[in-house]
Amino acid sequence: MWPWEHLAFAYVLYSLMRNVGFRASPSGRETIAVAIGSQLPDLVDKPLGWTFGFAETGYSIGHSMFVAPFVCLVAYVVAAREGARAIAGAFSLAYLSHPIGDMLSHLIRDGTVDSRIMLWPLASPPGTDHGGFLDHLLLYLVRYVYRLLAGGLTTEVIVQLLLGLAVVTLWLSDGAPPAADIWRFLRTRSRQ
Repeated sequence: MWPWEHLAFAYVLYSLMRNVGFRASPSGRETIAVAIGSQLPDLVDKPLGWTFGFAETGYSIGHSMFVAPFVCLVAYVVAAREGARAIAGAFSLAYLSHPIGDMLSHLIRDGTVDSRIMLWPLASPPGTDHGGFLDHLLLYLVRYVYRLLAGGLTTEVIVQLLLGLAVVTLWLSDGAPPAADIWRFLRTRSRQ
């Protein structure tokens, strides 16, 4: 999945959980925690794999189900000290949604599920060396754009469009956090 897809997937999950379970929309701080949590596995694993050759596929420490409980525990401890347990929940849900989203993406695109994405250090998907970080990024971006332009209206494209529509709709119905908070702050500052 691409970064915006991970963010959209995590935000939809968190927003639905907050709205259905707690009858409240996500706050701006929770939305920022969702954004960070949804990106962290790739921010750790892609540079490690593509720059330092740690795991060429870019699936290792950050995606590991063996490491995730510790990351979520640290988030909880830090947030609890600040009296912001909801932020730890937002971060943790988004962080855990990341490898699940990767597996769902493979299922939609290829019809296969590769659980090795989450099994580092016991297993890791096989990789091919495409060069450094920018080489990998450009190769995957060109493939993605080609699939979108040449593939027509595939299941993957339909799911991406529906996810995009869902996330924009939820975000607006949630009050557009944290953009609305920033807008209110700027308006009050300009009146002073």
